[in-house]
Order: sequence, then C-alpha cells, then structure tokens
Amino acid sequence: MVGEKQEFYRFANRLRLAACFGGLHLKGFTEETATGYDALTQIFFTWSVFERYADLANDRPPYRNLFAHHPRKLVHDLASECRAQDPEHKLTEFLITQSILPVHEEFLKRYREGHDFSVLTLGACIRHIFVHGHLTANPYRLPAHNLALMCCSLNSFLMNFMRSDLLRRIQLAEAQTTMPP
Repeated sequence: MVGEKQEFYRFANRLRLAACFGGLHLKGFTEETATGYDALTQIFFTWSVFERYADLANDRPPYRNLFAHHPRKLVHDLASECRAQDPEHKLTEFLITQSILPVHEEFLKRYREGHDFSVLTLGACIRHIFVHGHLTANPYRLPAHNLALMCCSLNSFLMNFMRSDLLRRIQLAEAQTTMPP
C-alpha cells in the first residue's frame, strides 16, 4: 500500500461512510423507487471508497493485481447474482448507451456476452452515470427492486473484498516485520 497518511485517513473515513450508510429518506417516491435510489447511493459511496483503495494499492482498472489473490469463485458468483436480476440486460444496455468512457462500453459488452470478470464495470458505471448522467431507479424499465438487489450484491462483494484484502496485506506486513533478517 502506498500513500500519504491523509490518503489513508480519507480512505478510512469513506469506508466508514459506505459501511454505515443506512439509506435515504425520500418524500413523494414509492417505496420501490426509494429503495432503488438507496441502492444507487450506496454504490456511489462504495465504489468511491473502492477507487481510493485501488489507488492506495497502486492498481488501476481492470484491477488485475488487486484481485490476483481473491477467490475467482466469488467473482463468478457476483456475476451470476447480477445476471439473475437482469436477464434481459436492461441495466447493462442502459449503461452502454450512457457510457462516456469507451473502455466502460467495451467491458460492459464483455460482461453482457458472459465474461464474468467484467462484472465490476457495472459498479464503476452505475456510480459514474448515477452521479454524472441520467441513471434512475428504473433504467429501461428494470424494476427498482432488481436494481437494488444488483447494487446490494455489488456493494457486499466490494466491501468484503476490501476488508479481506486489507487484512491479508496487514498479516503479510506483520509477518515480514517478525521475520529475522
């Protein structure tokens, strides 16, 4: 891990915010739509902290080094969970049409075509297009409940990944400091 002390503090504060987010209080929205916006906001927080973590780990998209030690089965499971909630690829198609970065469009198409390891592009694009674009709780009429379940799966995966990877790195660093020279 590399970075200034303040960068680690910012990461820790964002991680705490993402982990403690309890939802929005929206007036005038149906419960289902409010649940969708809760999920989008959660991904906004979680993907933002993941980006900080990747910076500290000195890795960039597609994060090959970062996920080199993570069980591949968990990525396959995440992709399966997301596909089960969006079998017609409504969210994926919406994100492709709204994609600003060509690399996002490329990886979204790969995910749509069955490449499981491109599933993380959903998190990046949801965050980006929700904040800077036109993503709502019902993209291309995907039920907000399905969107919320996808976001929940992405959120759980990312939070569990960061916690387990950070613990792995701490244990490795501790082991290196206790080894005789």
